[in-house]
Amino acid sequence: MLVACAQYAVRDGDSEANLERSVTAILDAIEGGADLIILPELANSGCEFSSREHALGLAEELGNPDSPTRWAWKELAEESGVFVVGGLLEREGDALYNSVVVVGPDNFLGRYCKTHFWDKEKLFYEAGRNLPVLQTPLGNIGVLICYDAWFPEAARTLALRGADLLCVPANAPDDWVPEEQRRGDLSMLNAHAISHANANRLFVACANRIGDSYLGRSCIVDTGGSILAFGSPTEEELASAKIDPERSRREKRLTSCSHAFDDRNPAVYQLAGSKAP
Repeated sequence: MLVACAQYAVRDGDSEANLERSVTAILDAIEGGADLIILPELANSGCEFSSREHALGLAEELGNPDSPTRWAWKELAEESGVFVVGGLLEREGDALYNSVVVVGPDNFLGRYCKTHFWDKEKLFYEAGRNLPVLQTPLGNIGVLICYDAWFPEAARTLALRGADLLCVPANAPDDWVPEEQRRGDLSMLNAHAISHANANRLFVACANRIGDSYLGRSCIVDTGGSILAFGSPTEEELASAKIDPERSRREKRLTSCSHAFDDRNPAVYQLAGSKAP
């Protein structure tokens, strides 16, 4: 299948422009033959808010017929037969969620709410409480959102639950790596994607925004950690690549004596989950 990561500038606080831009990105990917399209984190709102009340005013209720973003993506999926994974600002009453929805040609497949919060995100959002793996005709899809990808436990959990592909909508800004010290133009988001793919033998696809210090460099990584598609730091574009989800299931065995999951030694991981000193 062909996966397309849509990399473009999201306008903080401009819902109408963001909806139009996301629809354009989906249509461009459809024209390019994509089967699965991944959009950036908070594609409907951006991530800079003057207050919590401001954020609530931009957020959408997924079950509400007046929620324009979800319904626009769903309509495009139904008309074209594609699957869309997109980030949006969601509300349930007065609760705010940094969410991702997955829609397909036949129905709304599910949502994931961000679990790990960077800096002042903790002041705005309620944390997600699960890491679902969504079964689709294309394969089993797991989702993380931006800073979630900095936690290897989350990626490993999704892999152990059967994910073939890890989708990562992101708003990843400056990662404090001096440009002269980058190697291969990689950002930390890319480094985590490569690590998760290689350690868990699954595909990873990250769609990051550009502009206003956001780093772009959207990527698609195969089960061994090779980069199949790589976006620029500044240009709006689609980072696209063909993948075979079955490889994720076949390639857990590394050699006749080594297996990506069977070689784990949980008995020595007893500190996992404990608080840092």
